[in-house]
Amino acid sequence: MVWVYEARRCGLAALALPCAAALVAWAAMVTGGTDGTLVGRALLTTALPAATALGCASVVAREAMTELHLTLPTRYPRTVARRLCGPTGLAALAAAALVGVLTAAGRDIHPGAVLTELAGLTALLTGCAVWGTARSGSAGTGTALVVAVCLAKLLLVDRVAPEGPPQGVPALLAGAALTALALRTLADAERSGALTHHEKEN
Repeated sequence: MVWVYEARRCGLAALALPCAAALVAWAAMVTGGTDGTLVGRALLTTALPAATALGCASVVAREAMTELHLTLPTRYPRTVARRLCGPTGLAALAAAALVGVLTAAGRDIHPGAVLTELAGLTALLTGCAVWGTARSGSAGTGTALVVAVCLAKLLLVDRVAPEGPPQGVPALLAGAALTALALRTLADAERSGALTHHEKEN
């Protein structure tokens, strides 16, 4: 029951974006040849991670910490982390379905490499979005970071690093570190808010 409540608190956009992005990537890949067009290949690796990251940024932005939350038994960072499981969980399912359908359709892709790259970029972009939003209090900062990292991948990283694990693994580690920093930022904000709340009561 708690997961249903958390899914509702995420908002429809955060849950719909990963699914919509997977459909866009699928459509872009099937309209070209067996190896897809240049745009299709770009959307295959970036659309779903970017959409998931934007959804996660909206989750953090809409769950502004208030004095009311300080009265709850669950820590604020834990609540946010739990709500982020909604968009990221849907993204994982959408990625598996996307790669499975494209493979079954005879598209020229390497499923393991694509899934690794999708997982890594999703973690990295989500970490950027959540960290930027937590630091600034605005989803705009997180969105700007997502756009910047996507451009860097398409214009720079793809030119020098092979697809798959060489890109996916470092991105996954960096994303985990950024997410941890974001949750620590939220924890610091919670402690600061609790201190202010205590001072007001006294």
